[in-house]
Amino acid sequence: MSWKTLHQLKGKSVQSYAQEFRKRALILGISLDSPETLLKYIGGLHNYLRHTILMFNPTSIDEVSVQATHLETRGKNVVPEIGGSSKPTESKNKEKRK
Repeated sequence: MSWKTLHQLKGKSVQSYAQEFRKRALILGISLDSPETLLKYIGGLHNYLRHTILMFNPTSIDEVSVQATHLETRGKNVVPEIGGSSKPTESKNKEKRK
């Protein structure tokens, strides 16, 4: 995958995308501190992460990685229910125990 097409692949974690992004930037001699590189990094995230991250006006790749990882983790704890609504799995498990 080239620098131009680098993005978070389906089924890949934010952490693995961040590692690959940093590795490619290092190989190509691209600074991780520039605003253009930050936007490139954000642009490569999954859509649902990208739009949420941009609302926070991040200033560094590290900040984006932490926020995106948190959002990704929260997304994995949500189970779709009939009718399209979602509930966290923890709440669903509590309901089953009652």
